[in-house]
Amino acid sequence: MKENIIAKILNKKYILPVYSGTLAIEGVLRILKEEKKKKVLINSYNCHSILQAIINSGLEPVIAIPGNGITLTKEEIEKAVKKEKIDIYIAVHQYGYEQPIPSIKNLTVIEDISQSWNIVLTNRRMGKDVDYVITSLGKTKLISNGIGGLILSDLDFTNKFDLKVKENRLINHNLIEYYYPEKINYKKLVKKANKKVKKNRKTARLLNNIFKEYSFIKLMNTYTDIPTYHRYVIEVDKDLRNKFIYILDKSKIKYQKEFKIKLDELPVTKKNKYKVIGKNSETQKFLIYPTNKKKHIKKLKKEMKKNF
Repeated sequence: MKENIIAKILNKKYILPVYSGTLAIEGVLRILKEEKKKKVLINSYNCHSILQAIINSGLEPVIAIPGNGITLTKEEIEKAVKKEKIDIYIAVHQYGYEQPIPSIKNLTVIEDISQSWNIVLTNRRMGKDVDYVITSLGKTKLISNGIGGLILSDLDFTNKFDLKVKENRLINHNLIEYYYPEKINYKKLVKKANKKVKKNRKTARLLNNIFKEYSFIKLMNTYTDIPTYHRYVIEVDKDLRNKFIYILDKSKIKYQKEFKIKLDELPVTKKNKYKVIGKNSETQKFLIYPTNKKKHIKKLKKEMKKNF
């Protein structure tokens, strides 16, 4: 495929547009299944569509719960890969928080950057030393086309797709239409995404300056001090949780509590008895939206000083 601005930024030779980020993952997984890969490691703090893509591909998911925060450590990944004989790891920078990616022999790594466009990483850049990069271009994502997704790689995987027929289905798997044939203005998408990321970082820094003053709040930015968040995540001590919620509401701060159901708690996981590693903590995470207005953040700062 012809190189474009996104392929250049990620330093990948091949790029293919598909109908969604979920289909991007599924497309890669179906290719890997043909290569006799079997087990896929994922973080429990992920969108359910990733789990569904694994199931649709006929592969076996192994779900790991982070011991701390919302990302897995290199040690947790290495231990799981060795113990469970993992073939594939889907590394998702959930909410824009860096997911460390270890270098493990014979492990195929798919890096999902759907929520982390232009993320600031500590020791690597996006797309480096991974086999595939995928992203969603959905309307809620930082780099958004309203519809679609991308697969990128240095490996020529495009021969696995029949691009001559209108339906463009994956060879030998005539179940889902994959290829998105419409022309996409990638330069425009990148320009808009970078503008959005800049705004999100500014909001995250304002929130950082407020919350770092309070010991009952735990910040999630453990790997970098430069916020790049799709959502801003904190943990709050249970004793002060209700009071904290009251202040958020009073300040008109837009937020949500963490996933109502994590991947390890989904009915499909329990029904099929998919392997789960680790245990969920009892701490409450709050996901604060980067779309909050400056005046409401100022109000939050005032209320926090007044009440704590």
